[in-house]
Amino acid sequence: MPTITSSVIFAVYDYLFPPTEPGKQWRERASAEAALRTKAQQDAQTAWKNGQREASKKLNLEAKEHYREMEHYNSKAEQAIFAHYNNAANAAQLQQVDLHGLFVSEALVRARTHLEACRKARVSRTTFITGRGNRSTDGVAKIKAAVQDWLKEEEGVTVDESETEKNPGIVVAVIEVDSTPPEGDADAAWPWKAGETVAWAVMGTVKSLFALASTAAPQSAPLAIEPPKSASTPNFSKEFEVPPSPAPPGAFNQKKLPPVKSAANDDGDDDWEVVAAPVARQARPRPATKAPRAKTAVAK
Repeated sequence: MPTITSSVIFAVYDYLFPPTEPGKQWRERASAEAALRTKAQQDAQTAWKNGQREASKKLNLEAKEHYREMEHYNSKAEQAIFAHYNNAANAAQLQQVDLHGLFVSEALVRARTHLEACRKARVSRTTFITGRGNRSTDGVAKIKAAVQDWLKEEEGVTVDESETEKNPGIVVAVIEVDSTPPEGDADAAWPWKAGETVAWAVMGTVKSLFALASTAAPQSAPLAIEPPKSASTPNFSKEFEVPPSPAPPGAFNQKKLPPVKSAANDDGDDDWEVVAAPVARQARPRPATKAPRAKTAVAK
């Protein structure tokens, strides 16, 4: 005979008795799993005392499985309850957040998420709807006290006591908002980025207009200033011409000879003969001529 799981039983129960409160069916399932977990833990302790080690281990594993199921059902209930009391319009405006029907731990998680969203969106005032505690067992608003204590420890946040005293089911928080966007936050920095883009576009347009005006204006050619030429200006180019240097002694040049036709050298090419270049002779200094001696008369 197939076993009927708890999920099938809960599904049939929800069909026959539809829940009237949001998340009620998930809370009931979580409570049932919590009771099964408690029973498994007690049985595991009893088996351990009786020396049944293997049975105690199995019961401990069963208790852990019931705990995971309990957390799963509580998460389902939290999502359903929060979605019921918070519509999309209020969530987008971030003016308030409703924490009705949540456990204290769940309400604090939602409150922290809401506060961070307000800071990023530069919302300076928001309201936490906590309820008056009418559904609590002792009639004390546990969520309100927990939210107030948490907000007092948050930096840059103050609680508006006057608004809180007027309505005992809410907590109003005043948030210090920074005027400059944080680094890496594209959603909060878009107004500043848009203004910067417009400023750069205006500067680019002004530069283009100045460039267009400068190119449209006629530009006069620069005057070439040349020194005046006169007939008396000396020409030093010829006076400083360097004469060609004579060939050094022993230099050789090539002289083309007429082709010589012979049987041994009949390759069709012209023959070249290397001859010595003429060496310029240097003039020897002439000896000084002696003056003729004057003839003297000899007395006879």
